[in-house]
Amino acid sequence: MSQTLSHEYLGVSMFERSRKPRSRGLTMVIDSGESWQFEEGILDAWGAYIDVVKLTIRHLLQPVDVLRKKIDTLKKYEIEVQPGGIIVEVARFQHQGEDFLRKLRDLGFTQIEISASTTERRAMEEEEAFTRLAKKLGFKVFGEIGKKMFEGDATRVDAETLNVKENINQIRRLLDAGADRVYVEGHVLRRVMGDSASDILKKQSTGTKQMLEIVNAVGLDKLVFECSGMVPRKTRRAMHFWYIYLFGPDVNIGNARIEEISTIESVRRGIYPVFGFGPAGDHPWITSLAAHDGVASEGWWKEFPLKDEIDPLSQ
Repeated sequence: MSQTLSHEYLGVSMFERSRKPRSRGLTMVIDSGESWQFEEGILDAWGAYIDVVKLTIRHLLQPVDVLRKKIDTLKKYEIEVQPGGIIVEVARFQHQGEDFLRKLRDLGFTQIEISASTTERRAMEEEEAFTRLAKKLGFKVFGEIGKKMFEGDATRVDAETLNVKENINQIRRLLDAGADRVYVEGHVLRRVMGDSASDILKKQSTGTKQMLEIVNAVGLDKLVFECSGMVPRKTRRAMHFWYIYLFGPDVNIGNARIEEISTIESVRRGIYPVFGFGPAGDHPWITSLAAHDGVASEGWWKEFPLKDEIDPLSQ
């Protein structure tokens, strides 16, 4: 990465995050079928902050030579390339396995998602075996828990309540089989933890508390918190803020829209406002900088109070 405008050129210090290759604070972005030329422009400016790009099922309709150009472009920026989990699901429904993975590898894919977001999860023994196969073939493997729809989702007891024990069980089994990390389905997080500032604050003692139990059991760095790119921008920003408020700037975030990488990285650094959370969302790093004579506090992202709410996480 060439020098940035802040510290390396102007001499202005910013909150620093780790650089590639990162072991934490990953950002995975969704590619819904954009052209590789469009993405190259974004990557020139923001590629240093993107760790994984997920190519969705729409790419099955693209010419292979275009896909190869896109993958080659992403690799130039040290980005892991992953097919969407539904692509892998389709292949498995058609009884393809090792040959399918080998073809993905030949195309340049470096990471695989093992999920069941469209159907009930297969027996965990089958998921574990497929994880081991993908690892044997050299892929990084990210498992996933939760379904977009509540029906058939064993990770929930109702649409807005997690089955904590089942979540922990599925995550541990995927990790034990060799998965590097596990995605938490964004549509589940939306329903359970909330998808607007007011809803998120209201559900602190329910959905957020349950999610914290899971994190404490399996470890924060092993999880990637998704946020659907299909929900309104205001919703996405609130959810991203909440992940960062809870777990810090180096939380792993997934399913970001590629054109919003600058916003997400700015929220991670505390230099972008997120409305609805009161002082906690008001440029928290800059506010901390001003409050402490030019040196932000160590935990600046949780330094300021939330709007009209008692924070149960601090008690």
